[in-house]
Amino acid sequence: MERKKSKLSGFFNFINKLEDWLLVIFVSGMILVILIQICGRIVGHPFPWTEESSRYLFLWMMFVALAAGFNKCESARVTLFLQASPKWLKTISEYIYVVFVVGFFLVMLVYGIDVVVQQIEWDEMGTALMIPMWLIGICQPVGAVLGLIGTLQSFLEFHHIVAIGDKETEKAKALSNEGDL
Repeated sequence: MERKKSKLSGFFNFINKLEDWLLVIFVSGMILVILIQICGRIVGHPFPWTEESSRYLFLWMMFVALAAGFNKCESARVTLFLQASPKWLKTISEYIYVVFVVGFFLVMLVYGIDVVVQQIEWDEMGTALMIPMWLIGICQPVGAVLGLIGTLQSFLEFHHIVAIGDKETEKAKALSNEGDL
């Protein structure tokens, strides 16, 4: 995938690597905890903390993975509808895309912060692990911030993927370029 370097490329590289490492940690942790859970059930002594741990690791994994999907514009987009739409809609489609995506992450951020504040004020604790629930709830605003950063990266460095354009024209152009080789 062709990447256009920007002034923020170093920052984006750091965030991408951070997301990758977090996901490796969360997935590995889930596998380990679930294996412990299975072994505990086999021997007839299940560990109560394993269900809660796997749930918390899964939440963190999903919010970080959601955000990571926007780094290179790899998230799902509706292009079939846009290809059949009038040219004026194709031209503004990337702006519609950014409004909805940024709007989604801003709503996620605001409501995520509200949940974390509530968890802190009420001093909520996990039932089996007895950890503060805000450590789990904070995954939502963290995912929102990472998603906003990823959306910025996709517009600065992968704009050719964000822009819908006319796929038939692009396809004809690509085929004619192959003939030149």
